[in-house]
Order: sequence, then structure tokens, then C-alpha cells
Amino acid sequence: MMKVPKLGHASLAAIGLTALALVAALTTRSPQAVADQAPPAAPPPPSVGVMSARMVKMAPKIALPGTVMSRNDSQLASEVEGRIAWVAEVGTVVKAGDVVARIDGKLASLQLQSDKANATRLSAQLRYDTSQAARMDNLFNQNAIAKSTRDQASSTKDMDTAALAQAQASLKRSEYQFAHSDIRAPFAGRVVARLINAGEYATPGKAVVRLVDTASLEVSVQSPIDAAHYVKEGSVLTVILQNKPVTGTIRAIVPVGDVASRTIEVRIALPAGAGLVGDAAKVFLPSAAPHDVLAVPRDALVLREENTYVFKVDKKDQAQRVAVETGAEEGPLVEVKGLVSAGERVIVRGAERLEAGQKVRAVKA
Repeated sequence: MMKVPKLGHASLAAIGLTALALVAALTTRSPQAVADQAPPAAPPPPSVGVMSARMVKMAPKIALPGTVMSRNDSQLASEVEGRIAWVAEVGTVVKAGDVVARIDGKLASLQLQSDKANATRLSAQLRYDTSQAARMDNLFNQNAIAKSTRDQASSTKDMDTAALAQAQASLKRSEYQFAHSDIRAPFAGRVVARLINAGEYATPGKAVVRLVDTASLEVSVQSPIDAAHYVKEGSVLTVILQNKPVTGTIRAIVPVGDVASRTIEVRIALPAGAGLVGDAAKVFLPSAAPHDVLAVPRDALVLREENTYVFKVDKKDQAQRVAVETGAEEGPLVEVKGLVSAGERVIVRGAERLEAGQKVRAVKA
């Protein structure tokens, strides 16, 4: 059996002092040490922008393919014949009245000078024969000449009058041809093609350049006749160009249908610079009369592979995720079907990283 050594009074006193020091150290920790061991405070709830879902009148729509066109797209032709002296470069921007091509005007100038001289000669001849006819008429009244002589002088004057009129018409034609040796733009636009080159010979009616007004754009779309009953000129609708929504206005509805396809053409005016001539477009036209639907802003939609969702904020300021089906669109609003009611707050900003049931701080967007 092991013997326990006996401690003296001095040893027992030392042990007691050590214990008291340890207790004092444990009970006198600093507030900072206590705070360091406390659990961290929870972060504040994230701020999100919200808007209210509401009932609006909206019509279901069909998506139709269209093509961007220019309202002014012309192949400018020569009105006179002659050798082409100059043609504007492709890509040149011109204003209405600017020269886009020039025909060598030497022959036209020579013809103009010749017609001017001929008109001047006939004018002088007419003045002389008019005076001669007046003299013959005076002599006839005095019984000094025969009636045939008077009639011959009068006939000569009339022939000179007709000849001068013909010469003046030729002169006007020469002036017109000389003035139109310069082919001018009938509207502002851009030269997109040279259809003839310098040195080639142009004849009346031969196309010289293609000029396109790239600022006046519109979409041409073929609409089913049944759907056309729900559109009207002046209506504003959405057009998708280069994967971006653009607001367009229906400029014209051509009221003549195609017998084979049972469609009519609708022209939709676009803002300047909205697209390029020849761009493919997607047009959303109403296919039925408008009716009441529940709509939310497009920014409220959260798109996922498995479904489309919106986050709504309940009375406890918690974000609730709701699966919805989308329908018609009207400007920034989209029809939704799901567990969302009119007046409920839906998150339109900051919903991408939220979890269902997460606490949020709602701010009106």
C-alpha cells in the first residue's frame, strides 16, 4: 500500500495561494475577452425593390416574323443618254438634291446651243413675216394687190409661228436634258450600290445607283386576316430586333389580303437607328380582344431552367417564391398565372440571390 507523504504547514499555504490566484484570474476577465467569445450578430436583411401586382386589360398576342425595310429605297435611273462621268462611292451619305452621278454634258450642251440659235432665227423670221403680212393686208385694203398675195403673206406668218413654237419646245427639251445630266437624290439617304460605273454609257431609264433612306425604317409583317381585326393604325406594340425589344407604331394596314395565305400586310414604323434594313424582326400582334389579367413588371420574373418564378413579400417581410406561367405582354407588364393576387408586393430588384422564406427589407421601386 502506497504511503501519502505528509505536507507541512508551509506547503499547504502555498497551494492555497495558487488556487486563489487561479480563481481570481478566471473571475476578472476583460469585457473584450468576453465579447470575443460571444456568437456573431446576424447580418441585416437585404434591401429589395418591390412593386404591386395589378389587374390590367391585356390582349393575347401572336409572334409573327417580319423584315425591316426602308420607306424610301430607290434605284435612281438616268433620264438622258450619255457617257457616265462620275458616280458617288458606295456608303456616301447625301441630302435631298445632292448629285449622286453625273453624265458627260458636252453633247447636251452642244444641242442646247443649237436649239437656242434655231429659236432665235425663227423668232426673227416671224417678226419679219408678221410685218410683211401687215403690209400686204394694208395694200389689199387699197385694192393694190390680189387677195392671193395677201393670203400667202398671212400663211407664211402662221407657218413661222408654228415653226417657232416647235423650236421653243426643242429648246426646252435640250435645257431639261442639260439640267438632268446631273442625277440628284430625291430624298436624303445613303448610296448602297453602284449599278453603273464611270465610262459606261447610260440610256434613259437605265439604273445608275441604289439610294436607301436608312433613317425611315419600318417592319413589314404578314398578319392573318382573323388577327388583323384586332389591330388598328396608330397602335403601339413591341418588336424584337437583334434580341432587344423596340417600341413600334402601326403606320399602315394594307386592306387587301393574299388569297393563298389569307394574310394582309402590316407596316410598323420604327425609331431611327433601331435596326438595319433587311434585319429579321419578331412582331407581337394581338390575336383577340383585350380582357382583365393579373400583370407584374417584366423585371419581377426570375427565369430558371425548370420554371419561371416571382418572389412576393408577405406581411412578415419574408420573400416567398411562387412559380408562375406567363402570358400576354404590354409594354413593361407581363401577364402571370399563379399564386399571386392583385395588390401583393412582388420583388423587381434584388431577387436573383434570394432564398425562399428569407427576411428582406422592402423598398418601393
